[in-house]
Amino acid sequence: MTSHDDRFVHYLRAKESVDDRALHRPTLASLEDRLEARAESRSGEPLRVVSVGAGTGAMCRRLLSWGVFDAHDEIKYVLVDRTRGMADNAAAAFAEWARAAGWTAEPTSNGFRIDRHGRSVSLTYVTSDIFEAMAVLPKAIDLVVAHAVLDVLPLRRAVAALLSRLTDDGLFYAPITFDGRTAFRPSHPADDAVLGAYHETMRGDDRAGPDTGTDLLTALPDLGAPVVAAGGSDWVVHPPHDDEARLFLDRILGFVEESVGEAVGEAVGEADAVDRETLDGWLRARHDALAGDELAYVAHNLDVLAELD
Repeated sequence: MTSHDDRFVHYLRAKESVDDRALHRPTLASLEDRLEARAESRSGEPLRVVSVGAGTGAMCRRLLSWGVFDAHDEIKYVLVDRTRGMADNAAAAFAEWARAAGWTAEPTSNGFRIDRHGRSVSLTYVTSDIFEAMAVLPKAIDLVVAHAVLDVLPLRRAVAALLSRLTDDGLFYAPITFDGRTAFRPSHPADDAVLGAYHETMRGDDRAGPDTGTDLLTALPDLGAPVVAAGGSDWVVHPPHDDEARLFLDRILGFVEESVGEAVGEAVGEADAVDRETLDGWLRARHDALAGDELAYVAHNLDVLAELD
């Protein structure tokens, strides 16, 4: 992996605790209830899960640790991510977690398998674009997990592709789906301009845009999967910061700098464009606040659970 990818992996690891705090527990409880009912009605069948934008597999480890899959003795879990080399990071993270959690682990031809107390989880990592992956996976998935990924995809096309692989009454779980608000404190005179430009960079180029969470509430029913549970899952990071929070916030500022900075170069002369001087001043103030352990950050997300008709 490149140094840029390495920084992204560090960010993914740092945000695990942010996600832990943010996840909407009633929606997660609804998912667990439906998986328990599924286990009762399909006794002896494995639970088949596909996670897209899977990264290092944090959501899979979280769902196992939190008991969401406890009703199933056998789980077949496919992790899909387009970043080359991410599979190695996921394997290392799972190996470390499995040892600490008392699972035994052994490699397989296309991933590895973990076992504990009569329960087994087969993990397969696929390095692929989600549309390519969905084109070859069988229509045999019980649960799709789309964690913090739909806002960078063409929403209806992505949702349709994912739903197409679900079994009857299959479940679609989209936790930490961005929904239109980013805020930093202390406030800064350029907040509206910079963050408005940041949100604008999320539009176009086949991206769902900044209102993905809200849009998902209508896209899913329109595509045959009514929403059965949903709720807010805001990222909230405030002082005092530990090392992970500082790394997380530094990378969020990096995302703003990269996306808005690129837009500055493309929008010279536009009335609503943010100029380089304004962006640089805003970034200096934000990094100074972070260095002084004063920076607070909020991003509004939604968790959405739907069930295929």
